[in-house]
This record gives sequence, C-alpha cells and structure tokens, in this order.
Amino acid sequence: MITRLVRSLWFAPLLVACVSEAPSIRTLEPALAVAPEGVEFGEVGPPLSATLPLFINNAGRATLEATLTLPDSVSAFAIDTPALELGVGDEAEVLVTFTPHTFRDYSAQLRIDSDDPDKPTVWIPLRGTGADLDVPDITIDYIEIEADDVSPGSLHYMKFDVINDGAAPLELQSVRLEGDPEFQLSNDNLDGYTISPGARKLVTVEYSPVDDLGDKTDVLIKSNDPDEPEIMFQLVGNDGIDPPVAVIDCPSQVLLTGPETVTLDGSQSYDPQLFYPIRYQWRITQRPAASDTDFDLDPDYLSSVDLYVDVGGTWEVELVVKNGIYLQSDPTYCRFEAIPEDELHLELSWDTSAADMDLHLIQGGQEYFDEPYDCNYCNKNPNWGASGPVDDPRLDIDDQGGFGPENINIEEPEDGTYDVKVHYFRQNGDGPVTATVRVWLLGVEVDVLQRVMLYNEVWDVGVIDMPSGLFIPDTALNYESPRRSCF
Repeated sequence: MITRLVRSLWFAPLLVACVSEAPSIRTLEPALAVAPEGVEFGEVGPPLSATLPLFINNAGRATLEATLTLPDSVSAFAIDTPALELGVGDEAEVLVTFTPHTFRDYSAQLRIDSDDPDKPTVWIPLRGTGADLDVPDITIDYIEIEADDVSPGSLHYMKFDVINDGAAPLELQSVRLEGDPEFQLSNDNLDGYTISPGARKLVTVEYSPVDDLGDKTDVLIKSNDPDEPEIMFQLVGNDGIDPPVAVIDCPSQVLLTGPETVTLDGSQSYDPQLFYPIRYQWRITQRPAASDTDFDLDPDYLSSVDLYVDVGGTWEVELVVKNGIYLQSDPTYCRFEAIPEDELHLELSWDTSAADMDLHLIQGGQEYFDEPYDCNYCNKNPNWGASGPVDDPRLDIDDQGGFGPENINIEEPEDGTYDVKVHYFRQNGDGPVTATVRVWLLGVEVDVLQRVMLYNEVWDVGVIDMPSGLFIPDTALNYESPRRSCF
C-alpha cells in the first residue's frame, strides 16, 4: 500500500507540467474606472448652482460603452451627458450639477451601466446641502439712457447705476458697449469691479453724435449674480429707435355690488422694433381716500393684474412697459369711475392704523344694536322685509384693524328712513380717531362727513330718506355707547 502511494505522488508533477504547457486564450475586454467614488458638493445657497467633475476612464483593452442615469424623482442633481463611448485608455469628464430648491440635505445615486464584464453597474453617491447663504443681486437704475436733441459734435453724458441689492459682494465680470461708436464708456475698466451689499456704482457713458440721424448701443453687463448672470439694455441718442408702447384694456366705468375685482389687461402692449419680451410695470396712481387697496402680488412682469376695487370713486392705474433691451415706454393710464350699483351705499374709513371702528345702519325708529333692525358687525345681513334679499342690508367689509373701509349696501331699500351711526369699538393703542363717512344714494355721492371720535363713543352721522334719496346730517355731539354688542 505504501509503495503504490509513493508511486502515484511521483507521477503528479509530470502530469502538471504537461497541463501547464497547453496554450491559453486571452480576451480583450473594457474596464471601467471612476473617480472620485462619490461627489460631495457641501453647502450651496438656493438659487445658486454648483458643478463638479466626475472622471470616467477605460482601463481595459477594448472600447467601453456606458450609460449614466439619475432617478426620475431627482431634480436637484443633473449630468451633462447620458452616454459615453471610450477608446482604450481614454478618459471623459462628466459634469455633475447641484441646484438645491430649498434649505435641506439632498442625496442621490448616479447609476453607470457599462459593458465591463466585472463591473456592469456602478453606483456613485451624490450629496449636497441647500443652505441659507448670502448671494449678490444686481439691479440697474436707468438714470438716463435716452438723450434727445444732442447737437452733432457736442458731448453729452448718459448715466446708469449698477446696484447690489443682495447680501454678498457683486463682482462685475465685464461691462461692454456694442453698437454705434458715438457711445464710449467714461469709467475706467470695470472688469472685476466689486460692489458691496447695498452699494451702487455709477457708470457714465459719453455720447457724441456726428449727425442727427439717431444712434444706439447695447450695454452688456456680466456678473456673479446667480439669477441674472448677464444683463443687456440699450442706450439711445437723438431718437435712434422707437420705444415700446403701453396699452391697457381699460373700463370707463365699474359698477360695484360690494367690492369687485377688476382685471386690467396690458397684453396688447407692443414694441415697433420687435425687441421682445415685453416687461410690465403697474402702479396705482389714484384711488379714493377711503381705500387702502394695493395689488395682491408684485405686478411687475405680469401682462394683466387684478385690482381690488373696494369703494366707489375715481381710480387710476399707470402702466409702463420695457422691451427686451430695457427701453422704456411713455406711461399709459387707465382711469375709471367706480359707482355703487346698490341704491344705498355707505362707506366708513378712518385715519389710524390699529383702531377698530364700526358702521351701523338702523331702520328708522329702531334701537341701536337691536336685532334684526341694526345692520353691523354682529348682524351683517339681517332680513328686513318680505321682498326677498333686495331690500336687506349687507355689511360687505368689516375692517377690524385700521383705516377701513367698511361698507353697508342695500340693493333696493324700502321706502322709509334709515339712521347711520359710527361706533369707536376698540382702540388697540390708538387715541383720538378722525372717522369719514361717504353716503351714496341712487348711484350718486351725496355727502362726505368727518368727525373726531374717542374710544367707545357713538357718532350719529345722519338720516337717509327713501325713495327721495335725501340725506340729513345730524349735528349732535358724540356720546358714550350704551351697548357694545347685539347679544
């Protein structure tokens, strides 16, 4: 037994040697290599973006094909290419961009699929944080960007301010003029000039026309503002270009059944030189004294706006438009009369920001704060008759914290008399208040009255007679309110 075992071991090396001498088959395959193994962006302040490179290398001996994908649910990360084909030894740079939408941590997995047989799928983690970081914000104050009647051969200075409204330094990467040579920058080279937060830089341009045919030039400013990295507007001399035209689709009259929202449309504004887009700037230039309304949202860049018309009287809204090169139109105005459609309409306003004043309309001969005869904050829409809702009063606005307005309306009041009163309900830190009451009857403003009031006083404003449409003011002195509620 021992002899046979030794003999078999003696033959083993020979057998191995014979096998090792057999020819081998070597295949040419690609090999994927990625660096770094993860992309870390750190903190980035919205709306800024950050971009970092990812290097993909083919370390194999055959062409490498790869696809790169991010999950559909990922929007904060992006890549600049979805597919690659790399020759032997080639390397590609893939740019990964991180744009946080808010202040939180973000993460995602970038998937790379390739024909590398050893690593067909590789996952690269991406991480970043949206942080509340300071950013610059560029604004242009167009002091003078149009100059008319400049004599040929003379020199005129045009000006604009570059303002940094942000909280981080604003770097002007370049300031260039591209257009007619009659315009030249007066400032030294502004490339690289830094404007501190809240500061401004005056830029002066020399305009020297050679004739009176008109000239123009584009101003191009590049900066590190994340929202507006490049701004362009135009300087115009001697009517070198026709400005845009502002147009408002404007009502001549608005009938009020309580407060109304009026839509003003400026979408028909146009630019004869076709420098689009059009930018819109709206402003309320006149409103009745009893109103404190304004646009609900910043109306700039909106072609139409909703105006909350809360009281009757004269209203005026201004529209100015700018074209794509920031050339400004002349202002256009929309002016209309707001007329209460209800036959009886009362408006109360006052001159302090915190006091709570209350308007009362009482059926003639009835008591103050008695239900259902006194229409007020605690009895806003009482039933006053058998004719349906048209003869019932409505308190459409109850302002509880300053200025007003409050209004009470009756569409078709029954014949009879109605007492109008004002109560200084709560002072909220205010002292004496000057109250104003406007009385509209049958679509006409028949009286405007004012009275200084102290806390908890009642002012008997006057008596309305219908159907004559007469209002008789009451001259009695104010008095302490005997009640403060309907209950």
